Amino acid sequence: MRILPFLPLLLLPACTDPRGDDTDTPGDTTDSHPPDDTHIPDDTTDTRTHTGDTQTHTGDTRTHTGDTGPCDDAVCDLSWRLHDGMQSLAYAAWTQAVPGTVHVEYSFDSGVWLSSPSFDAEEGPQEQILVGIPFATEATWRVVVDEVGTFDAPDDILTGAVPSGLPLCTVTIARESEWLPTGHYLLTSINQREGGWTGGTYWTFIMDRQCRVVWARRAPDSHWTLFASVSLDRSFLMWDEATYWSDWDSGAGSSIHKTWLDEEFEEFPAPGLHHTFVELPDGNIAWGSQYHGGEESLVERGPKDADETILWTCADDWPSSGRCESNGLFYRASTDSFLYSFYTNNSIVEVDRATGRSQWWAGEVRDDGTGRQYDFDPSTSQFSWQHGVSYTGSGTLLVSTEGRAGASYHTFVREYTVDHANGLLRNVWSFDSGVFASTNGDAWRLSNGNTLHVLGAAGMIMEADPEGDVVWFVDYHAQKLLGRGEFIEDLWSLVKP
Repeated sequence: MRILPFLPLLLLPACTDPRGDDTDTPGDTTDSHPPDDTHIPDDTTDTRTHTGDTQTHTGDTRTHTGDTGPCDDAVCDLSWRLHDGMQSLAYAAWTQAVPGTVHVEYSFDSGVWLSSPSFDAEEGPQEQILVGIPFATEATWRVVVDEVGTFDAPDDILTGAVPSGLPLCTVTIARESEWLPTGHYLLTSINQREGGWTGGTYWTFIMDRQCRVVWARRAPDSHWTLFASVSLDRSFLMWDEATYWSDWDSGAGSSIHKTWLDEEFEEFPAPGLHHTFVELPDGNIAWGSQYHGGEESLVERGPKDADETILWTCADDWPSSGRCESNGLFYRASTDSFLYSFYTNNSIVEVDRATGRSQWWAGEVRDDGTGRQYDFDPSTSQFSWQHGVSYTGSGTLLVSTEGRAGASYHTFVREYTVDHANGLLRNVWSFDSGVFASTNGDAWRLSNGNTLHVLGAAGMIMEADPEGDVVWFVDYHAQKLLGRGEFIEDLWSLVKP
């Protein structure tokens, strides 16, 4: 494993549906856009202007330099600075004249104040990172000492400009009282270039419910990022840097980055990675590999392991599957098994982690005589070009899939009960997005019963309630490929300990 310092990183698939309008060649890295559309240097020079405000901040001149003299009050010398590599992160600084329990409050929306966690501060210089402020935003702030008082900062924080080239969205539906109440932020990724499944400049980012970006990283060297996730313990982020589609190296150079908001701390080698990966409860990481033979292999590696362990291969454990290349992976702890989705045969297989046995499958792969191929009820609910496979908390199967809507194709979410006794997937709920994503997609059942649907190449994100009504709709107004999406309640847990 490579242990890395926190540096400004360039953040950056596989499947193109023959029935879609995506005409790009998978892995195409030839960029017909102007030169400023790729490999744009990180904005580390602080020359930012806040739109709609005549104030320009040119350099981090307002930095905390320590105690400049005795305080006339319990708190003095209030100042701020921006993080060197992530200029949506700010640090509030002050000198404290008396010990006390302290926190920092800050506001950039009228009447709404956010707060840092409280901590016990001794006398002397103090500093507190502030998270969740969007790029290009001015924030008022103050220091609060319990049972002592509130101390207003003399000047507002001004975060850095939105990173050059990062796509921005608009919110077209926002029914706040009906969306996931803990879904304050969304982690996902996007290609800067248009064109569905295509090479380009990929970004991992976090945005709030107003489409304002509060954190962003760019993948280097036209590498792909489509499966960013939060760790199981919610203490750090992981984002994939896949070389399979950019370098045509069978994913030999692919890796998974582990990072706090304010510092990256590990790059985990993941040879063969070309689509998604999953973190396991024991700290291991599993992924579908095009590097380890057997058509495709499901491999696993632990933090201290010298090499990967092959758990399963298409050739040995699913010989009827034909050409084998995956686009989805989900781990289910209660059964210690993987849901494994393949776009090359429009099928899903469940794999036992301990034995490597294919337990059952559904889709277009033929029956091998063992009765492990499951059918669909009704037959018209069979998924096709499925992505984003997962089990819900109640044990139903959820997929993002294309399907017919009259004479057209739309991208749906379909939910199935898995009837092992009768070998059936029974379609119990469907959500028609009303649009068609030529490739990619992600679907998650949320804790309040709503469903998050990321519409891949359509460049849209929807949250729908159980009746199928959209309560949050985000639109990029272009075919910009979106990756996996996940709501985040609390950013503070993602700060370096």
